[in-house]
This record gives sequence, structure tokens and C-alpha cells, in this order.
Amino acid sequence: MRPIATHPLSDPFARTALVIDSRADRAKAVTDRLSQQGFRVRSAATALSGIDAAAQHRPDLVIVQTDLAGLDGFEAVRRIREFSDAFVIMLSDDDSESATVEGFRAGADDYLAGPVRPHALRARIDALLRRSRSLTSTGAPRQDEGAWLTHGPLRMHPHSRRVEMRGRACELTRSEFDILHMLVRAKEQVFSKSSLALMLRETNGLPGQHITEHDRHAVEVHIMNIRRKLGDDARSPECIATVRGLGYRLAPATARVRTIEPLSAVG
Repeated sequence: MRPIATHPLSDPFARTALVIDSRADRAKAVTDRLSQQGFRVRSAATALSGIDAAAQHRPDLVIVQTDLAGLDGFEAVRRIREFSDAFVIMLSDDDSESATVEGFRAGADDYLAGPVRPHALRARIDALLRRSRSLTSTGAPRQDEGAWLTHGPLRMHPHSRRVEMRGRACELTRSEFDILHMLVRAKEQVFSKSSLALMLRETNGLPGQHITEHDRHAVEVHIMNIRRKLGDDARSPECIATVRGLGYRLAPATARVRTIEPLSAVG
């Protein structure tokens, strides 16, 4: 068994990435790419060692191959999601719809099928770097940084990316949060699966002109995961309503979306 490996950088403040892959040649190709993009990279050869590494090192980015020995990559992502909101990319040779859906259900933010394509992987990583810079910029605080958004029993804090349903904290992935945030901010405007997929691409800094069936399926799975985590019944929704033939919108509620007390004032 290959032990957890570390690929050090001279910058002690570099972002951390974790690569989980049982094949040393594939892992090296990915870790080399990440190192070139400024990450401090750690790698693990099994799901269990990868889960341990994620818990210990709290990476900003996790790249997981699906075909791991023992526990597979899907289970690794599910377990990592229990304690981490890292950006997760799954790599797989299986481009079937069922495998793609399983990846998103497990908690992946992105799923790349087929042989590792350096340019596609780099685009995803560059998008993460842009997003991280925008979240950690030191400019003047925005006026709404301390405000919550509410809709019925749902509360969202965009700046800290916290979500609560009836006072219970709900852990959403980055993509799930972005979809829910768009729906809440837009009140009852209807969004098609394609428009939500385009929003995710733009948020991640990716080209968005061509939306595929894969992208639309990903949105369906993200919506399903959001509902499950919020405890929102699709048949009688309080948060996300399905508009047949059109897409999704915020479910009607007596309490309209509004901003309330700053985060510091909330117990």
C-alpha cells in the first residue's frame, strides 16, 4: 500500500489539495499539475487513507478517482462530506449517466469522465482559485455581509455560507449552496435546469455557452440533495418547488425573502 505522500511547496500559506488514487502514474500526473498551480499537494492510495488525510489536513480541494480498491471513490466522497466542504472533483473512466448521478449524489462538485484531460482539469482548478480569491479578498466589506436571507423556516447567510432550516444547521456543498442562494435571491422567478447549470459554470469561471445533458442531470441531483438535506418534501415544498416543464423556483411562502439581523447579533 502506498503511504500518504506529501508534495511540499516553499510557500507555507499555499492552498492544500488532496489526491486520492490507487494508481501511482495517474496520481503523479494530477499532483504535478496541482503543484504547478501553487497547491501544497498530499496524496493517498486508498479511500480510508484519503479520508484520514482529509480529516487531518483539511484540504481546500479534493480530487478522487472512482475506481479505488476496497471502498470506492463514491464512498470516500460521502464520508469526506460528513466533515468537509472542500471543492471535490471526481475523475472516472465511467461516463454513464448512472455513474455521473452517483458522483453528484455522493457530494461531488464536479465529475470528469474519461482519461484525465489536463486542460479541462486546469480549467476547474483555475476556477477554484478565482473563487477562493473572491471570497478572501481584503477590500471594503459589502453592505450585506452581516445579513441573513430568510424564506419561511429557511435561513441563509451568504457571506459565511451558512444554511439553517428551522434552526438546524444544514451542510451544503458549494454548488448546492450556489443554487439555493440564486433561488432565494430571485424569490419566485422560475429557472430552467439549463439556466441553473449556466449559473454554476459562470460561478466556477468556466465557459458556459454549451450546456449538455450531463450538466442538466447534475442540476437535478443537486436539487435532490438540497431537498434531502433541508428535509424539504418535493410534493409539498417549503423551499424549492418544481414547475413542470419549466424548472424550479422558490416555493411560495407567507414570509417573503428579507434580510434580518447581522450574524454577530444572532445567538
